[in-house]
Amino acid sequence: MAYRAATLRVFIWALFILLLFTPMIVEFAFVSDILPTAQRTFPFWKGKTEVVFLSDLLFIEAGVLILFGALIAGTTLYSAWAALDVRTVQFTDYIWNWRQMKKDRDSPAGLTFGLILLAVGVAYVLAAVFVPMGIIP
Repeated sequence: MAYRAATLRVFIWALFILLLFTPMIVEFAFVSDILPTAQRTFPFWKGKTEVVFLSDLLFIEAGVLILFGALIAGTTLYSAWAALDVRTVQFTDYIWNWRQMKKDRDSPAGLTFGLILLAVGVAYVLAAVFVPMGIIP
C-alpha cells in the first residue's frame, strides 16, 4: 500500500510539473495568434517581432514563478522547519544542517512546491534567453 501511495505522489508531482510547462508550450505554438491581440491591447508591443514578444512573455512568467516559489519555499523553511529557539541568532546554523533537519522532520510539501516553482521559473528564464538567440525556435 505504501508503494501505491508513493507512486501516486510521484505521478501527481510529475503532472504538476507538466501543468507548469503547459503555458510555455501553448505560447510557442500560438505566438503568431496571440501577438496581434497583445499589440492592440498593449502599445509597448506594437511593431515588435514574435521572437521579442515571446521572450518578453516568458520573462514575465518566469518572474511570477520565481517570486511565488521564493515566497512559498522561504515561508515554509522559516515557519515549518525552524524551531522557535532556532530563530535566535546563536542557533541559526542549525537551519543549514540538512542531516539534522532530515532526521528531525519530514520534508514539507510546501517546500517541494516552492522549489519546483523556482526550478520551473529558472527554466522559463533560460527559454526566454535562448529564444532570441535562435537556439529554441
